[in-house]
Amino acid sequence: MTVSILIFAQEAKESKWILKLNASQLADDFSFPTVMVSAERMISPYFSVSAEAGIQLYDTSKIDCTMINSSGFKANFEGRFYFSKYFSKRAIPKRNQQFIAIQFFQRKNQTTDILRYYPSSDDLNNEVLTDHFGVKKRVLGINLIFGNQISILRSKKVILEPYFGIGYMNRKIENTDLQFDEAKHEIQFGNHEFFRNRSLEKGSGDFLNLLIGFRIGYKL
Repeated sequence: MTVSILIFAQEAKESKWILKLNASQLADDFSFPTVMVSAERMISPYFSVSAEAGIQLYDTSKIDCTMINSSGFKANFEGRFYFSKYFSKRAIPKRNQQFIAIQFFQRKNQTTDILRYYPSSDDLNNEVLTDHFGVKKRVLGINLIFGNQISILRSKKVILEPYFGIGYMNRKIENTDLQFDEAKHEIQFGNHEFFRNRSLEKGSGDFLNLLIGFRIGYKL
C-alpha cells in the first residue's frame, strides 16, 4: 500500500512550467518572421497563463534598396482552460490535452517595401515606375484559440502544440518616402489589392484575424 501511495504521488505531481519555441513564427512571411519563445505556468490542474515574446532577427524579403532597416517584435499574453482534462476529471495529464484560450497580442515592425505603377493615362506605352518606400506597422488584437498539447517520449517532458484561432485586430500603417499617388498613378497588374494594402496606409483599420501555428516545448 505504501508503495502504491508513493507512485501515485509522483505521478500526480505535474510540471508547473513549460518553456516553448514557436516554430511557425520562424518563417512567418504573412506578417514578419520572428524568433519567439514563451513560458506557460499552470495555476491549477485545468487553468494556465502564458507569456510569449519574439523579435525579428532576419528579413526574408529580397529588396535591393533599403529605406528603413527591418526590425520588429511580437508579444502575446494568453489564459488557457484545458477542457479535456477538466471534463474527464483527471488531475494527472494525459498525452493529449485539448485547450481553449483567450489571447491578447501586439505586433510592431518596420521594413522597406516596393510598389510598381505607371502614370494614369490612355497611353499604353507608359513607363512602369518602381517605388521603394518605408512601412511602419502597429497591430493590437484578441484571439480565441483552440489547440492540443501533445506529450511525446516516455518521460512526457517534450511537448508538441498545434493550434489555430480566430480573432479581431486593429492595424495602423504609416508610410515614408512614398511617391505613389492614387489620383495620378495606376498600380501595375499583378500587385493584388489584398497584399498591396498590407503595406499602404489605406490598409489601416479593423480586421478579422485568422491564425494557425505550432510550438515545441519542454516541461521543467
